Amino acid sequence: MIGYSLNKEKREKGMTLVEILIVMAVIGILLAVSFSSYRPGGQELALQRSAFKVLADIENAREMAMSALKYSSGSVPIGGYGVYFNTANPTNYILFADLDASRDRKSDGSEDVKSINMETGIILKTLLPSSPVNIIFVPPAPNIFLQGGIIVGQIDITIAIQGDLDKTKIISVNKAGLISAN
Repeated sequence: MIGYSLNKEKREKGMTLVEILIVMAVIGILLAVSFSSYRPGGQELALQRSAFKVLADIENAREMAMSALKYSSGSVPIGGYGVYFNTANPTNYILFADLDASRDRKSDGSEDVKSINMETGIILKTLLPSSPVNIIFVPPAPNIFLQGGIIVGQIDITIAIQGDLDKTKIISVNKAGLISAN
């Protein structure tokens, strides 16, 4: 009788193969669910990063104008620095120097400082009031010109996840130079 009770205690301390397989199956299901929801979260994070990058690049153009940064030609652009967006090319935008003070980017690219690519899977969805959009900062204050100086109160740049255009971020620039993102 004593030997029987000792064997019973030994048997109750371990796990059976069936129990181990069930635990592994549950862990596998939980991992599958968490990884399937990870990808959309990654895209939303990319959208957030892209919105802040656009905002920072607009601020960079303002800083370049305020500091009277010299263009590669060795002179300070009389029209300041700006950022150009166009929905015809939704995966990038351009930082440029307005060399001729036209308050517009030259289409031949001769004023371009840098072309900036959006993150993979993120695109320019809409530009308001119309596409293309120019945002130009003219030193020394700097004065701000939206859409080439046409009377525009605010410009809205909407970026979106390419596979889900309902998920967006809007970067707004008003005529006073306030830059914000939602």
